[in-house]
Amino acid sequence: MNTENHLSVIENLRERIRSGEDWYESLLRAVRVWPLVEEELDEERYVYLIGGEALDLLRLCERLYVGIADLVPQEEVMPLIAHDRPPGERSGVDLKALIGQEKYRAYLSFIYGVIVEEMVVHAVIQELRKRRRTSGLTRYDIDLDDAYRYLYGSTKGELVQSFKHEKGLSRRRSLTLTEVKELTYWLFRMRLRNSDKSRVASDTKRALTVLHRYTEARRELGS
Repeated sequence: MNTENHLSVIENLRERIRSGEDWYESLLRAVRVWPLVEEELDEERYVYLIGGEALDLLRLCERLYVGIADLVPQEEVMPLIAHDRPPGERSGVDLKALIGQEKYRAYLSFIYGVIVEEMVVHAVIQELRKRRRTSGLTRYDIDLDDAYRYLYGSTKGELVQSFKHEKGLSRRRSLTLTEVKELTYWLFRMRLRNSDKSRVASDTKRALTVLHRYTEARRELGS
């Protein structure tokens, strides 16, 4: 287990950039040795391992940039942090080699447990609508709660309240962006526990198709 102090990680990152190393690859190498699961910084909660196991890579990159903001122009970093777009021609870097196998596995957990899981809901809505049309049932449309009942067994509101109760959160307070990610990963773990493997695989495959279409559309808009 890495026990390097997180402040020394930032200082080493600064030294590499000052010596002329590429800031993006240096940032990813800092991710590799980053020791914290979460922290409070300037009255803001930074969670790097959602559910203690899923690496929110962009959130960690955002945190690391706080420590090098005087060394790297904001306009170079913002496409990465805001849109997951590596700078220049660096999209082809070996991410696994730079952040290490352990962090890479955690990053894949985030991709499937948060990013793909969000798409699972949209894919299921589309599938349920298709089934309804095929059956000739057109009296009412499929809504978000229909998808949540299919996937997780309860409405979204009921699941949010269960999540808040488990985490000790106020029932009346809205979830933060970080807590929404934690909720999504919590739902992902629930789906894995409660659904048979073939159904999980089928729903995930549909979600990956939706995600691919979304990614391609976003790439075309950005080009």
